Amino acid sequence: MFFIVREGEYFGAPALTDRQFRYGFIGESEVDELMEFRGSPKREEVRLWLDQGKRCFAAWEGPRLAATMWCDFQEFNYPPNYRRLNDDEVYMFAAFAHADYRGQNLAPNMRLQCYQALEKMGRHSCLSYTDYFNVAARRFKEKLGARNKMLRLHICLFGRWSRTLTLRTY
Repeated sequence: MFFIVREGEYFGAPALTDRQFRYGFIGESEVDELMEFRGSPKREEVRLWLDQGKRCFAAWEGPRLAATMWCDFQEFNYPPNYRRLNDDEVYMFAAFAHADYRGQNLAPNMRLQCYQALEKMGRHSCLSYTDYFNVAARRFKEKLGARNKMLRLHICLFGRWSRTLTLRTY
């Protein structure tokens, strides 16, 4: 079971942190650094994602990459909920913060900065999914003002037959 979540409607105030971070989309000159980042997918997958038009939003402390989050502008690419996106939508996925930066309010600040950057690009509807049983992720998104749109159930039998059912619409 998983929730389809709409984020970014409420920007709120940044969470307090003692550290100074710089936020933005990864540029071509920073792709090598991204590929070496511990939380990144394999080198081939990063290149494929970038070639497909996906963009990586990141946070740096000085020259050090601290956290990343991917944005897909064409499709909601989570297989049980796959669909093409409208021109004002973006699917946010694969967020990762380096262990040295966890617990320091980096993730909520990065998410808020990403919402603002996407808003400037005309992407007013930020979508993601959250596993039903991942209570920490659900609380994190609720603190940012995210709203559940649907509760869905994915059933797969023997890798051959699968269906995704909508259990509830909010």
